[in-house]
Amino acid sequence: MKDYGKIDYYNMEFKLINEDKFNLVSNLLKDAAVWLRSKNINYWQNWHNPTENHKNWILNGLKNNQFYLIYDNNTQIGMFRLQYNDETFWGKKNDKAGYIHSFTINRKMSGKGLGYKVLNEIEIFLKQNGYNYLRLDCGIKIKGLCEYYKNYGFNEAGSVTIHGEKLLLLEKNL
Repeated sequence: MKDYGKIDYYNMEFKLINEDKFNLVSNLLKDAAVWLRSKNINYWQNWHNPTENHKNWILNGLKNNQFYLIYDNNTQIGMFRLQYNDETFWGKKNDKAGYIHSFTINRKMSGKGLGYKVLNEIEIFLKQNGYNYLRLDCGIKIKGLCEYYKNYGFNEAGSVTIHGEKLLLLEKNL
């Protein structure tokens, strides 16, 4: 996925970012972890003080052109990582799918439907490029977030445990 360009109804843009944005990506993940902690949700807490493994996960995504910042009217409102295979979480698959990680929307923008708008645009892009599925994972204990994705149309596709965290695998047929 290249720079996505403007999305009509919100003047959104998805901008591909590179390695020089490591601190920005790390800070966005930390901000999400701070917000989750404020809600007594024990998820993404590793981003408060990421290990070398977590830092390398970010760097690898940046090197492979997988991280995008989301802008609305030139204001940064979020971020996501889009991969085209994900053996770590999903195992080896032979179908064409896009995998989302690190999806964040600025909490000041919550309640405006932006998360669904971003997912919809990613979905349209994948369909146009011959992909059959949109996939993601979600902490199985985070019931509200799991329901958020299910309400959008994702279906349960199993679970996996990564670094001691049980994750629900969700996919949407495109």
